[in-house]
Amino acid sequence: MKETTKNQRMIAAVVAVAVGLYLLILAPSQAMSTLKLALHAVMERLIPLDPDFYTAVPILGATFGIWIILIAFGGATLLVVAKGMYNGSLNARAAGMGVAGIGAVAGMTMFIPWMVLIVSDYSQGPVSGIEPPPVDVSLTPPVLWIMAISLFAYFVFLLSDKDSIKNKMYKTVVYTAIGVVSGMVFMNAQHGVRYFEFIPEYLNETENLDRHDNPYGNAYTNLDYYDALGLTTISQAQMDVIKADEAITIVHKDKSKEEMVIKKSVPTYNPNTIALFLGGYGNYIASYMMMFMVPFVFLRKRWGYNTLLAVTVLSMTASYWNAIVRGSFEWVIGGTMSLGLLAFLLIPVFKQFLVEDEEEVVA
Repeated sequence: MKETTKNQRMIAAVVAVAVGLYLLILAPSQAMSTLKLALHAVMERLIPLDPDFYTAVPILGATFGIWIILIAFGGATLLVVAKGMYNGSLNARAAGMGVAGIGAVAGMTMFIPWMVLIVSDYSQGPVSGIEPPPVDVSLTPPVLWIMAISLFAYFVFLLSDKDSIKNKMYKTVVYTAIGVVSGMVFMNAQHGVRYFEFIPEYLNETENLDRHDNPYGNAYTNLDYYDALGLTTISQAQMDVIKADEAITIVHKDKSKEEMVIKKSVPTYNPNTIALFLGGYGNYIASYMMMFMVPFVFLRKRWGYNTLLAVTVLSMTASYWNAIVRGSFEWVIGGTMSLGLLAFLLIPVFKQFLVEDEEEVVA
């Protein structure tokens, strides 16, 4: 892994400069334009009829903002470490991998909201009245280039050495798994935070509502008064007139109908609160830490490997917890992907590329 040819070093340095300039100068504008188009779509087409989407506005604003800053900072970092790559520095390659990995996950997680908010057709329910997406909508958002270019750099930096073809295949598998699972965990986190922060009383323009003195307006207590799953299929019109303990007909996402009490007069502890909190904010931390650990596991640091193991276990547990509480298949996917990554991290043939063997250190 440490031995490189002059051509490999030259290619890595050129890629670092080119991708660094791209991430620093062009990518932030592409991310911002994608964000603005997604926000216009959700605010104009979806929220007026389906309040389930309103939390997408602050969440996308915050997460896209964080990605944009990380991308720009990463571009500057690539320019700084390019000379180190040319000189054969393993630390420089590790830093480049970390930057490129963050860019790839950022591109993937910014691409998915485009598909969910702009391209997806909700006109067939469960909430009626939503218009289909425009016929001329593009399936290719600007951020797709961020993902593609960052991925290219990620694998250039990973494979620019004299290691055997077999070992390079093993490295490709495990380092791809880290990035893919990080992206999936981040999208689970988006959904977790989205429903954790969803406060229906705000949409009803309730007078004098304050999070500090009203349990309906606090993210930690409001779900004790609501059926968390029923809220996801209620229209704005229903939300405006619903009364406590009143049974109403809701249409589930599978189009089945059910009489349910959505709003309760007496609070009951709702397990969705802790499940969504960990599946949301806990998964945010897990997703970021997976990619932040890439440079350190590439350098085979024991603490980096242990941290990667810990956040993978956290994301697996939080995702399966939500799958049980919420009965949603997307959480099963997230939990199973985290379980798969955990297996990759523990299998010796892959583990050797992530951490030094303890016997090797002792020797």
